[in-house]
Amino acid sequence: MPDPVMLLEETNSRNTMYAVVEQDDRVAYFYLYPSELMANKYSPRPCWLRNLKPAPEKKDVQAMEEGLAPMLEARYCNHPEGKAPLDPALIRIVWMEEGDGAAVIYDDELLAVIPGWTLYTQERSVGYAADCIGGGDDSLMFPLGTPDTNQLHKKVAEATAFWNDWSDETSQTWSILQQQYLDAYEAVLGPTVKYYAIDGGQWPPIGMARFEKDDVVYFVTLGVSIRPMPWVEILYNEKAPGFRRMELALAVSKKDFDEKTIMNLASMVSGLADRPWKQVTWLGEGHTISFNELPAPYESLVLSAALYTGPAIEMPVIYNDPVNLYWASPITKAERLFAHEQPNGGYVLLEKMINNGINHLIQPRKEVVAG
Repeated sequence: MPDPVMLLEETNSRNTMYAVVEQDDRVAYFYLYPSELMANKYSPRPCWLRNLKPAPEKKDVQAMEEGLAPMLEARYCNHPEGKAPLDPALIRIVWMEEGDGAAVIYDDELLAVIPGWTLYTQERSVGYAADCIGGGDDSLMFPLGTPDTNQLHKKVAEATAFWNDWSDETSQTWSILQQQYLDAYEAVLGPTVKYYAIDGGQWPPIGMARFEKDDVVYFVTLGVSIRPMPWVEILYNEKAPGFRRMELALAVSKKDFDEKTIMNLASMVSGLADRPWKQVTWLGEGHTISFNELPAPYESLVLSAALYTGPAIEMPVIYNDPVNLYWASPITKAERLFAHEQPNGGYVLLEKMINNGINHLIQPRKEVVAG
């Protein structure tokens, strides 16, 4: 039996996932593989595309026992006699905006989708294919259906429009968004003192603006929220739009910290801007991140919108979603361990900090007493 032939291989924007379409003389499949760095954390996800020969009446156990991709049972596919092999020239991949799921477009028609949320489930991974018409209780394949029956059609259409916009060299999207961010920040923090590009030359464009007001130095990112974060869809379901986009901020007292320390703190926050997509994770209220370079006695940062006590910053709406502005605040090792010892410990720690008069402004303070 001929070995499978790879028809297409493509990586997402951060090389954390690989999309592969391949076929042998029996069946065609779509796979999403984690990168080598992610292989210990996530598993490959298969998605049947079509049978090229007459379908078996029962589950293709023999193929699986031989280490081959199984054909789909006749009762679950719309072409029990088989279809023509896929033409590589007609295949393209559309990545979901989070970078954790993808779709196969064939001859300009949606052929299959592996949703991002399947990466994080402990249950079996599932796929959705246009040529699938049904599935059993233990099936890995389900019908893609129509735009009226399956919202994945809408998600792929939105992703397609998103990528088309950002790949259009004449698009003014970034200049428009950039000004919206700056307008929101300058309305509260005053004029921009300095602007840094922190995207390292990678898409999307991400900046960090510096402001100074009342002996406080502020750093705020802009452009992080262009991409929705991984994980959030499965964690928050229908409420995901309220949590999947974020920007980061920092406020440091000039009276208490020198310029070198302030810039080191800004560098740490800058380094978090791409973390959700480079590590396939997410950042939210109460999350803690350890840093060796923090000034004593601190060893981690906690992210919080609730700590902010200044005038409201009216964040722009990005792709119809609200944007969360998380302020980074240093915490001690004991405080971090306290947060990790209990469910929702980050929220509990923040509540203690707020009750002790601690806000978004970084200045000398006493350690919050656990217990």
